[in-house]
Amino acid sequence: MMKSYELYVFQQPNCPPCERLKAHVSCLTEAQRATLHFVPLRAPNGQFTALAEELEVTKTPTLVVTYEGLSCKLDEDGDEDCSYTEEPVERFVGANAIIKHLDSVIDCYTYANPPE
Repeated sequence: MMKSYELYVFQQPNCPPCERLKAHVSCLTEAQRATLHFVPLRAPNGQFTALAEELEVTKTPTLVVTYEGLSCKLDEDGDEDCSYTEEPVERFVGANAIIKHLDSVIDCYTYANPPE
């Protein structure tokens, strides 16, 4: 069974490369577009968002492929305490790199393209 992957595209306002990437994404099929989650790099207060910090993203546009991992520890009573984490798998920085690899990333990590 295929793991569940998330494809995050970090963006920000007034970013010409982000706009170029969005124009490219608009040419994809609806199923392919649905696999991409466009998220802000910064919060309204100017600080990096929690997700950007967690995935160590500092530039836009950046595409980060993650899967939901499970991290478990034993507490002092010997009970298992588990939480989900976003585990980065791949990252591409810059519109050119993202556009170059986007088709293969969607093929590898999603079900958006039906088998031929």
